Amino acid sequence: MSKYYIAIVFITVTTMITSIIHLYENETLSRLVKRDFWTIAILITTGSLCEYFGMYIDGTYPHWARIHAIIKAIEFSIAPIIPIFYVKIVGYRDIEEKVKGYVKVILLINVLAESFSIFQPAIFYIDKNNTYHHGPSYFIYIGMYLFGIGFFIVRLIKYTKKYQTRNTATLVSMLLFLIFGFSIRLVDSSLYLDWLIVSIAYLMFIIYYSDLVLKVDSLTFLLNRRSYENRLRTIDYETAIIMFDTNDFKTINDTYGHQCGDKVLQIIAQTILKVYGKYAYCYRIGGDEFIAIFKPGQLEIIISKDEVYNPKEAIDNLNRKLDDLIEAQTAEFPMLKNGISKGYAFYCGIHDPNGVDTDEHMENIQDIIKIADERMYEDKQKSKTE
Repeated sequence: MSKYYIAIVFITVTTMITSIIHLYENETLSRLVKRDFWTIAILITTGSLCEYFGMYIDGTYPHWARIHAIIKAIEFSIAPIIPIFYVKIVGYRDIEEKVKGYVKVILLINVLAESFSIFQPAIFYIDKNNTYHHGPSYFIYIGMYLFGIGFFIVRLIKYTKKYQTRNTATLVSMLLFLIFGFSIRLVDSSLYLDWLIVSIAYLMFIIYYSDLVLKVDSLTFLLNRRSYENRLRTIDYETAIIMFDTNDFKTINDTYGHQCGDKVLQIIAQTILKVYGKYAYCYRIGGDEFIAIFKPGQLEIIISKDEVYNPKEAIDNLNRKLDDLIEAQTAEFPMLKNGISKGYAFYCGIHDPNGVDTDEHMENIQDIIKIADERMYEDKQKSKTE
């Protein structure tokens, strides 16, 4: 056995041990998420060690053939399960129970097929000389593994859309890393790098997920104030900023309790995301205050879509849609009856080709935010007098 392969196994295992220690000390991630990450680390470690011991005894000690088969069955059973634990991390609760049932059946079929291979040639077999071979049904294992990865990718895409992440390039690079990494075996079958590649991808995902958690408000799942402040530093394009504030929120807390108040914030946040999320980044910036910052080019899109003549009219249409959706929920949640106040202003970007410098087209983003905030306050005062 190559000393380089032993080094690869050592690096894989020690990397997983280090990640477990890091996660234990991590105070950002929830206990349930850390538990799933720990499980993945243990599975990767187990898979890597099974591959190592399988190679160590391959072609030697014929009387160990059954043990060899058990080791390979464990290794092949683990690989398709790992992506499912990633799915648990990114939103297993959002999956329909029917789909969960199908996933469990598929994984069970794989485990049974691997177990059957211990006794009869199927996914693999160990010959009388204790040598490992692909079996006639090896394609089942490949299919199961690809299913797990595909299922994870689909859920991850939905997850990232839900939380407004812009890390698409990161996800693509991670996927390409896995593809190119696994392709190495096609070039040189003597290079056993699969579990090392999986462990590196695992570390990449921890970084990706931790970064996502730092951007998101834990109550409403909108982007948080940290993300909002970082976004302000990068705005150099024409945009609109809309401020939102929940009317009489203190009264809601005092009358219905803080738990109900949290529910109100969640409903409002998701309604804002539903109305503006396609066009704008939506944030909770504190308490009952929210803000939407339109993405590059989206003002022109909503003007064209609504067939209106100016961005004010387009945003007014969106604001009316928001009011209608909030009002539609008052039957179930009467504490929403006072609605929310809104105020918006436009930012021309760093370089204004027309040299416009009015309260609608100032070049200082903080001035624009101040104008939007003042208009929101005017709307709140107006709602109190109606």
